[in-house]
Amino acid sequence: MNQQRSVTILISAYFLFSIAYLDAQTYFTKEGVISFYSHTPLEEIEAVNEKAVSIVDFDNQKVEFSVLIKGFLFKNALMQTHFNENYMESDQYPKAKFKSTEVDLSKLDLDKDGEYVIPVMGILNVKEKDKEIQTDVIFVVKDGVFSARCNFVVSPSDFDIEIPSLVKGKIAENIQVEVSADYQLYTKS
Repeated sequence: MNQQRSVTILISAYFLFSIAYLDAQTYFTKEGVISFYSHTPLEEIEAVNEKAVSIVDFDNQKVEFSVLIKGFLFKNALMQTHFNENYMESDQYPKAKFKSTEVDLSKLDLDKDGEYVIPVMGILNVKEKDKEIQTDVIFVVKDGVFSARCNFVVSPSDFDIEIPSLVKGKIAENIQVEVSADYQLYTKS
């Protein structure tokens, strides 16, 4: 009788663990797209990075992004050099990161196709300086997988990025940032 009870307990524990594991889903991408845009009467500046890493963790209610600064590509190579060397100091500060502090992913139903607007609050870290970001993220669910997109505004001064007076009129005080990502279920390999 004890052996039968032990087997029953083990089988029950296995199923409970399996259900908990299936419920704890994490989605990721290594090909998120982050772009930024600066518009002034003197200059249009745009850069794109298509190699952002991101996770959406339903179990822990987290959304995170990480991007290599040197991965931002500009149409003008000189602009890219100035961006990395003079403004972002990307050798010293190679990454920008975002970590949510408040998000309710329970509103996102992966079993129902549609568009879900979910407020996300978090911390954007650039050059070891933190800026609180609040934005609405639009999640689009199709056939059990989803994509996400959002935009927000930052200022170079938020991250102590000094703009020389010679080019101050060419760089906007408010930089428009757009983020988009297509997610896949994370599976351990």
